[in-house]
Amino acid sequence: MLRVPVKTDFAVLSALRNDSAVQRQLMIEPRQYSPAQVRAWIRRRTTDPSGVFLVIDCSGPCGFVQLTRIDRGRGTADLGICLARSIRGKGVAAKAMGLLELHAKKKLRCKKLTLRVLRVNHRAIALYRKLKFKMLEIKRRHHFDGAHWRDVVFMEKALR
Repeated sequence: MLRVPVKTDFAVLSALRNDSAVQRQLMIEPRQYSPAQVRAWIRRRTTDPSGVFLVIDCSGPCGFVQLTRIDRGRGTADLGICLARSIRGKGVAAKAMGLLELHAKKKLRCKKLTLRVLRVNHRAIALYRKLKFKMLEIKRRHHFDGAHWRDVVFMEKALR
């Protein structure tokens, strides 16, 4: 279900990278990326020594998960997930997050995962709570999405 990206994943990853609604949810400045820019992004994500980037495969690519800012000394990493709209609400995110947590714990020796999510993303927050992430704080008007200042929720989960 989680695997390294391959060339045939490009269309799905490019579509996700260029989806303005997804960009807003991921707190990325909404803009269009050329094929070369998408390839460069995939290359950066997959070669970052302090990161992990994996494709979620549901009989074909349907999203990605990533760990960034992995601190092997402290045993921490930041987590991110992105799913194609067509696959949301079907339990895929929870399964992918479980697999990523296992990878973080066993292979990277992570003791804690952190994430941030827009406060208006109620479905994601509900999922994270179901997966035992604890809310640390809400930073008011922390992210500007190009039109509005948004509150951002910071969460963490201890891995046992």
